[in-house]
Amino acid sequence: MAPGQLKVNIFGNEYSLIANNNEEYLKEIAEYVDSNMRKIDKNQSFKASTKLAILAALNIADELFQERVNKKKIMDRLNKKTEKMSNSMMKILED
Repeated sequence: MAPGQLKVNIFGNEYSLIANNNEEYLKEIAEYVDSNMRKIDKNQSFKASTKLAILAALNIADELFQERVNKKKIMDRLNKKTEKMSNSMMKILED
């Protein structure tokens, strides 16, 4: 196998991937996708792997979007607090 090339198993299928930096990180991602597909498979009566993959992708995309919203809320709060502190410091320095 070439350097950086990695074989992973996702929902019973083997894929050959190239890890540019961290093979463990890529393995973790593959395991996460596999886990999502298996979780959906347990709760659905259909067995079409394409549908399972799409549902898993939608679940993962939902998680990503929720994290983005949470990050924005945190950054907005941080920016407000930073601005408030900056204004307070400016007042102190002006006195």
